[in-house]
Amino acid sequence: MSDPTPKAFDFGEAPAADAGAQPAVPKAFDFGDVHEVAPAPPKSAPKALFESEDHPAVRDAMATVRTDYPALFARAEPRLLALFRRILPVKLALVTDWAEAPLTEQAALLQPITDLVRTFSDMAVPALLEDALASCQAPTGLFDKLFSRSATPAQYKPKLVASRAQLQRLIADSDVASGKLEASAQELTLHALALTVVSQLLTGTMDATLLDVLLQRRTLIQQAVRQAELSILQMGQVRQQAADLIGQVSSFLSVTLPAIEMARTQNGD
Repeated sequence: MSDPTPKAFDFGEAPAADAGAQPAVPKAFDFGDVHEVAPAPPKSAPKALFESEDHPAVRDAMATVRTDYPALFARAEPRLLALFRRILPVKLALVTDWAEAPLTEQAALLQPITDLVRTFSDMAVPALLEDALASCQAPTGLFDKLFSRSATPAQYKPKLVASRAQLQRLIADSDVASGKLEASAQELTLHALALTVVSQLLTGTMDATLLDVLLQRRTLIQQAVRQAELSILQMGQVRQQAADLIGQVSSFLSVTLPAIEMARTQNGD
């Protein structure tokens, strides 16, 4: 009887494998009878701000904005969330006072725009520039020589220099005033959007009084936004006119006036 030679890594009698079964291929890091652990779920993406323990109406409102107003959602998600948390669940007392502070602030911000437009009109730079250019024209007929303007072009120089400085200051001031008013209008736009979404979500569930007040408040805010837009547009037109006048005044002071003075010097005047 021959002595059987143990196979490598034969540690005793092992149950014979079923001849018909395929040999099991061990998996990497297979440690025997340890129960197989289910793979860990992939890390989820960070939740949006409104996917928290907020009131369901707040979550519905934010979902509506994300779908219907994606640009505003991307730009002002935290601000919109704060507004919906304030107004939902909706109550009459909240709606009647909605956006009162921004409305009051905008009324104050409109005044500087009005003042700047009035200042520009009172400066009367176009008339001053027209008189300065007219003084450059030599009188032609006897009547013109007898009743010609007494002011010379050079005499307009101080007023025009001062006017140019005023116009430049007006443009700088209008930048600040328009920027503040635009920011106020954007804030009011978010308040109006909040009311729009609320009215969409709660249509058919609000009583008639609450719905009527909500619509009135939204209309008021939209009118205020429109007023701000018109004021900003008007200020933009004034800024354009002021910039054009600065160019004309600079041209008179740096080109026209030196040429006239040189011509008069050459003519012995």
